[in-house]
Amino acid sequence: MQKEIIVDTSLGEVRIAVVENGRLVELYLEHEDAEHYAGDIYKGRVEDVLPGLGSAFVDIGHDKRGLLHASDVVVTGIEDIDEHFLTESGAPQEADFSSPQGQIADILQPGQSVVVQVTKESIRDKGSKLTTALAIPGRYLVLTPLVDRVNLSSRLEEEEERERLRQVVEEAKPKGHGFIVRTAARGVEPEFLVRDMEDLLATWNRIQAKSQRKRAPALLYKDKDLLERVLRDQFTGDVDVLISDSLATYERVSTLAGNYAPELVSRVRLYEDDLPIFDAYGLEAEIDRMFRRRIWLRSGGYIVIDEAEALVAIDVNTGRFLGREDQEATILKTNLEAAAEIARQVRLRNIGGIIILDFIDMTIPANKEQVLETLRELMARDRARSKILELSELGMVEMTRQRQRGSLVSSLSRTCPYCRGRGTVLDFDVLGARLERELARRLRERPREEITVVVHPRVKNFLETSYAERLNRLELEHEAEVTVLAREDLALDDVEILDPQRPERKYVDQ
Repeated sequence: MQKEIIVDTSLGEVRIAVVENGRLVELYLEHEDAEHYAGDIYKGRVEDVLPGLGSAFVDIGHDKRGLLHASDVVVTGIEDIDEHFLTESGAPQEADFSSPQGQIADILQPGQSVVVQVTKESIRDKGSKLTTALAIPGRYLVLTPLVDRVNLSSRLEEEEERERLRQVVEEAKPKGHGFIVRTAARGVEPEFLVRDMEDLLATWNRIQAKSQRKRAPALLYKDKDLLERVLRDQFTGDVDVLISDSLATYERVSTLAGNYAPELVSRVRLYEDDLPIFDAYGLEAEIDRMFRRRIWLRSGGYIVIDEAEALVAIDVNTGRFLGREDQEATILKTNLEAAAEIARQVRLRNIGGIIILDFIDMTIPANKEQVLETLRELMARDRARSKILELSELGMVEMTRQRQRGSLVSSLSRTCPYCRGRGTVLDFDVLGARLERELARRLRERPREEITVVVHPRVKNFLETSYAERLNRLELEHEAEVTVLAREDLALDDVEILDPQRPERKYVDQ
């Protein structure tokens, strides 16, 4: 598989594209003034403990308080912890919340300090999700300073290599600290693993020193910027080339690559053509398509992606594809294409949480299994963890995908001023009827009033033409005067009703 990483640093932002076999599969963006804090470590202050929800709210210095769930608590870094949460050797252990002693209120109290890491950034009205199970990533290893064990990436499948890496790390690591061996460690000499370990331990020592000096809330550790994170996590031996359009970025990438992976420095290239790099690789058109709700497949079928607050629904349709064989073969071909495109779009849009896939109904069990296997195989390339369940009786697949930040589309867009995120606006006839009812109610209470209605210009035109007779009848019946004004900044179904005694804003559709 041909794999490329393309870096665009123009116009005050960094955009990094991961391209597999000529198709965009992942896109990362970071504006110069943007704040990203997934992976950051804080000394927080517990504000509220909610035993009924098994959670606590923690102030980490952000506008919104972070949420720390009982299942994300490792009992260390917490002040005044009871001794029964320590092992016989005095080392911290993970809290057991199934026991009477494991109630979160027994561990955390308001005002207490706790060292936490952001695992998921705040999304919409929800605050950040926190954990005390800290993890500090390096090139080949991830330090888990509070959990004393060695784990290996599930993608390291060769048993002999797994045993070699486990032995190297077990022998080199200090007691009381744990490590996760990353996929990038495959085939790496012990000296590089040990050097990575030493760097991570030095970082942890600095975090501990800061924690002792600073009062909560305080930032203790800031994760790398986007460019360095991608180099650390994704610039591995399976990448054929990394191309940058800026000399300064090219030099920085070459230096960082020299630190992370000296053997890959020769794969770093400088793009020097006049045509913007994303245009040259056909990526701008791919990015534009990312904002579409409907994605067409090569056969003529299509998928529809709808992002709601609690889940994402993806529907598969045959569209214009009629097929040349029997119906089942047509459906199978569409579903297989859809499975491949769904795997790509989920990665590209960074869709996380619960995802419901509605494939076209199939009757042959072998075809159902083929579609599921295709989906699982392609999702296995994704760095984010996912879980895919079996096809339900209704022909739907439930899956989950790890989420640290909001989806890319939601982060690059804002709520529509016309529909306020619903995807629809009220029909003008419905809006006119609601307005008429509201005016009638007000004028029954206080006849002979002067009332001003402020609406969008298109709605004003509708009211003065199609609804003029009905508004005139209201005025005559109640001896009142209704004035309709227009304002461009209002949504199509926003209506402000103003009168001298009640000058508050009133939205008729609420």
